[in-house]
Amino acid sequence: MKRGRLAGAAVALSGALALTGAATGAAPAPQPEATLLRFAAIVDGTGERLPGREVVVAAGRIVATGDALARRHPAARRVDLGRLTAAPGLIDAHVHITYGFCGPSRGDAWQQLLQETPPAERLVAAIDNAARTLEAGVTTARDLMALDGVDFQLRELIERGVVPGPRLFLGGTGIHPLVMPLEAAGSTAERVASLSRRAHEVAGRGAQWLKIFATTGTGADLSGTRNYDFPELEAAIKTAHERGLRVALHAYGPSVVPDAIRAGADSIEHAVDVDDQTLRAWAAAGIFYVPTIDHNRWYADHRGEFGYSTEDEAQLRAFLMRNTAMLGRAWQAGVPIAMGSDALLGMSGENTRELEWFVAAGLPPAAALRAATTDGAHLLGEQDRLGRIAPGFTADLIAVDGDPLADIRALTERVRWVMKDGAIVVDRRAGRNQIRPARYCTRSGSPDSPEVPVRPASSP
Repeated sequence: MKRGRLAGAAVALSGALALTGAATGAAPAPQPEATLLRFAAIVDGTGERLPGREVVVAAGRIVATGDALARRHPAARRVDLGRLTAAPGLIDAHVHITYGFCGPSRGDAWQQLLQETPPAERLVAAIDNAARTLEAGVTTARDLMALDGVDFQLRELIERGVVPGPRLFLGGTGIHPLVMPLEAAGSTAERVASLSRRAHEVAGRGAQWLKIFATTGTGADLSGTRNYDFPELEAAIKTAHERGLRVALHAYGPSVVPDAIRAGADSIEHAVDVDDQTLRAWAAAGIFYVPTIDHNRWYADHRGEFGYSTEDEAQLRAFLMRNTAMLGRAWQAGVPIAMGSDALLGMSGENTRELEWFVAAGLPPAAALRAATTDGAHLLGEQDRLGRIAPGFTADLIAVDGDPLADIRALTERVRWVMKDGAIVVDRRAGRNQIRPARYCTRSGSPDSPEVPVRPASSP
């Protein structure tokens, strides 16, 4: 039978079944079970307190907020979160969730990851990283570089409910000179064509983002030297947009930022030392800045695991200050900001430490919260679904001990409970049956629980 006949038969059958149900008085489909959550207070992703202390969720969505909601939802299952404050599930706009291995670092974590860790082990480590990320209150994350398709495997496992983890928006392998070398002697046209082909390849693998390493800069390398010229960037970005991908530009130094703005990137990662004129153009273009400050603190605090020298550590700590100052200037200039931790190699679970640097840079806690909720959702194009506690939005919520609008550490240290898609996935309240994702491999560096935060001298 041809496809059209099959479709017609299916429609006819469904119609017949519907008529049969109506004729026999069949009961309507049961309504999904609702859950009524009660908090001490509710803080929305807008940075404002909501009136009322209750939230009703059903079928993975928020149905209502307010008070006395049991009158309208008498059959709802009730969960009393007492003294805890509700906030939307957090969005980490820059992670490397598949960058990990089981066991301790042997003193050169990058080499151990890239040359000695097989994809299967990286997937096991990624499952742990996903669990730790979720425990930190991050229910959505954008992953901006992975190898061997491990990120796509992890996303499938999470979406199928096989393992717990945040909702993932992926960039795949992206465009990097080491992954996709370009012949220096090649003509501009050849290089442009090569980058365009790469953008098509990334789109074809199911990514939602294309990451372009427009400059050098990773780990102790803070150089920020350009990798690609404007025509190459423009071609790759144009192709990505035509294929429905958004584009993130890795830019450690300021030199490439004007070209990123001209070419129409959707976000610029890491950049420092950008001049005021470029900042004004950046703000006018509405391109997001994802500063990724805290990962350099991680490198510095764990330099022995990466094989970095004391000079490397000093440079990383100096870059932290430049990065923080840049964030403050960008925010004052009106550049849209999203929170991204750049969590990798043992850092997962400390993702939200980034928000402490936001406050150190001069952002009020409410603005820092917006960067990790509503603004992060805008960056992803999910502003109608994520980042708010409002009817119709996805039921991603966290409960924290304290007031995040008064003390940002309520978000970075005291997440006690997490709901994703209407399901309770983490519950660490005292005296309760604690819900925590399983662990599959042991590592050095990251504490087993973010409830025991590490507060080194480099904290803001």
